[in-house]
Amino acid sequence: MANFVAVAQIHAHSLMPPPKKPFVGFLLLVGLVCLSFASWAQKTTSKAEKKYIESMNLINASRYQEAEKALKKLVKKEPEYARAWVTLADLQLQISLPKEAEQSYRQAIIAKPEFSHRPYFQLGRIQMARAEYAAAKPNFEAVLKFRGLPGNTMQDASLYLNQCQFAIEAMANPVDYVAYNLGDSINSELDEYLPALTADDQTLIYTRKNGPTGEDFFISRKDAKGEWQKASLLPPPLNSDGNEGAHCLSADGKTIYFTACYREDSKGGCDIYVSKLTSEGWSTPENLGLAINTAHWETQPSISFDGKTLYFVSNRPGGFGGSDIWMSRKNEMGQWGKPENMGPYINSRKDEISPFIHYDDQTLYFASEGMAGMGRLDLYLSKRQADGDFGPARNLGYPINTEKDESSLFVNMAGTLALFSSESGDSRGKNDIFYFEIPEDIRPERAIYVKGRLIDAETRRPLAGKVEIVDLGSGALVFSEITFPSDGRFLTSLPAGKAFAFNASRGGYLFYSENFTIDPKRSSEVFEIALQPIKAGNEVVLRNIFYQSNAATLETQSLVELRKLQEFLAINPNMIIEIQGHTDNVGGKNLNMELSTQRAKNVYDALVRFGVNAKQLTYKGYGDSKPIASNDSDAGRSTNRRTQFKVIQVN
Repeated sequence: MANFVAVAQIHAHSLMPPPKKPFVGFLLLVGLVCLSFASWAQKTTSKAEKKYIESMNLINASRYQEAEKALKKLVKKEPEYARAWVTLADLQLQISLPKEAEQSYRQAIIAKPEFSHRPYFQLGRIQMARAEYAAAKPNFEAVLKFRGLPGNTMQDASLYLNQCQFAIEAMANPVDYVAYNLGDSINSELDEYLPALTADDQTLIYTRKNGPTGEDFFISRKDAKGEWQKASLLPPPLNSDGNEGAHCLSADGKTIYFTACYREDSKGGCDIYVSKLTSEGWSTPENLGLAINTAHWETQPSISFDGKTLYFVSNRPGGFGGSDIWMSRKNEMGQWGKPENMGPYINSRKDEISPFIHYDDQTLYFASEGMAGMGRLDLYLSKRQADGDFGPARNLGYPINTEKDESSLFVNMAGTLALFSSESGDSRGKNDIFYFEIPEDIRPERAIYVKGRLIDAETRRPLAGKVEIVDLGSGALVFSEITFPSDGRFLTSLPAGKAFAFNASRGGYLFYSENFTIDPKRSSEVFEIALQPIKAGNEVVLRNIFYQSNAATLETQSLVELRKLQEFLAINPNMIIEIQGHTDNVGGKNLNMELSTQRAKNVYDALVRFGVNAKQLTYKGYGDSKPIASNDSDAGRSTNRRTQFKVIQVN
């Protein structure tokens, strides 16, 4: 199984909060061990005690190799000296001799089984690291039988016991999983990790480690055959001489949030920054400021599909553990609000890292070391509940999770493929980027991407213009983008099952109006929007004007479109338009004429109430006299039931 990027390796990069050190000073560690059995005086010779103290002095002087030799010599002469065995085992772990440490812990138990909980605890951890969960389980059970355990030790032993029980069951019921290397165009002999895709799966940006502390962004795009092109270094100012990484992309790839450390404008160690892609390149990265960043570490941002909620990792006070996942919402003024802790369903007393909010805005993936899992860091998901909060976390299962550390998961817009980093499998060097197909039961909700371009209706040339998408249910603006004049293109993602209003505008042109409901069976919606120059005689169908069935009363969902038309007329005060009502051919001619006229008048009246100069407006009903589609089908009749406006005069 290709394991995910190990947390030890992530911590080695400066883009993560500082790890908890396994040994907070070796003398302190041994002192704690001694305290655990202070009530029992071990029978040893004064000469043995003297040799033990000499070994401790060597440890305090960081002369570890000499200390190990001295302790090994001591326990050979005094095999029942349990304290020396435990100290030797701890030291062997410190100098990366896990096999030797395991044997020393066993000897400590043989010498005096009731001496300390520590040999059992450490043996269990060593066995968990080898996925020997059945063997590790009784060791943690033994730990919990000791009286007077420190609170943290008791909590850790209970956690690891639960993890052993979970892992045994998970390995007996594996999920479908096969990982594939993303290929030589992406991966190299160096470390590659933290991948992020645009919504259409066409552009990949990831981090590559280029030295002991250096990290930079690389980008690759798919060619016409769907193959990844050779990755290239993103240009300044996004990359710098410093350290950048741990990033996320907006759906269209034009906004990047990322982590950078120890810059001049840093609020702490590592902060979160934002940069936007313009027609002239990436903008100078901006620190998100004290609303997000603190004197502590903030890293690994993940942005929601609408760009209004930011999830990130921080080791700031007020959390549940070492590093927690936090979130902040952007207000109507575009300012980030005070971050909120994601709560006990997401955070534990240990570390949580690498949040990823899917495009569905319902599914949060993250890594935790403090929940039921395979041990160390596992990957989990949490679903948004009816009240808007995220519910209990679910482990993604074995062998997606293993005895190693798993983190940094990215799930594509379709919710079918996950990208991750690993140094296992057919790695090209160190950590490479891999992908796998996600099992059905841990997939996010369906989302699709919406893309297209703005063009001039007469010349067919691309246009720079404003594209907006509004959730018709809530009235919330979920997408707003100014297209580049070079291509007029836009791209975003939207959750399935919702209805949206879609508008495009540019000075000197009539605006475009459309609405659509995301079909869960589709993967994309593609638009080519031909904007008409402002000329007398040109018409716009107002797709987002809605009425009650067989009536002229405007639905509240129409407010979005009415405001858009009001703003358009305010920008063009010398324009006069005719509001037109049209029906299908169902019903009598007179009734259709009356209905269409009343509907047009109601739009006229609403615009006047919104402040539009009445001199800019006329209205007229046309009944079923001007169909734009066949009335022989439901779809055609629906198209014919419309409100539109026609430019009468432009002064």
